[in-house]
Amino acid sequence: MTVAGVSPVYIINQHTKAILMKDSSYYRSLILDNQGERHSKYWPEEIIDHSCLPYFSSLEGRRKSVKKLVKIHNKVPIPVIPGKGVYMLPTASAKSMDCVWLSYYQIERYEQQGDKTYVEFRDGTGLYINTSEKAFDKQFQRTGDVIARMSRSIFFDRGLPWI
Repeated sequence: MTVAGVSPVYIINQHTKAILMKDSSYYRSLILDNQGERHSKYWPEEIIDHSCLPYFSSLEGRRKSVKKLVKIHNKVPIPVIPGKGVYMLPTASAKSMDCVWLSYYQIERYEQQGDKTYVEFRDGTGLYINTSEKAFDKQFQRTGDVIARMSRSIFFDRGLPWI
């Protein structure tokens, strides 16, 4: 439902590829998904927070859980919809204009190109990120670690009724 004159907050989903911070007087985010680009008046963290709420958490709740689970204290990957494989990883501090939030499973490959890292998505589109490949690789691996730790109970929980 949309209130007249107020644009709805974008909800991150399995088709979301990236959310970039915009330096504009009105738009605060650029969202890339499988249908193209869209602009939003909401900050990336507001979009992530709003996207976590239907799954009974908030951005801060997800952040606290990940910090405790994997002992990460900065540039924390966020499991937005873990049951559907939607994990967003930040490329820099969330307050930095260089921060791009990328969807882990949308990333096909990445490589250093000059002083930036080129990230190619599964659909063949791509994006240059203002970070080194080494720093990006660390974030990508951190997110993989979060996914593995969160999935562990699915495969190895002793209390499952079907075992």
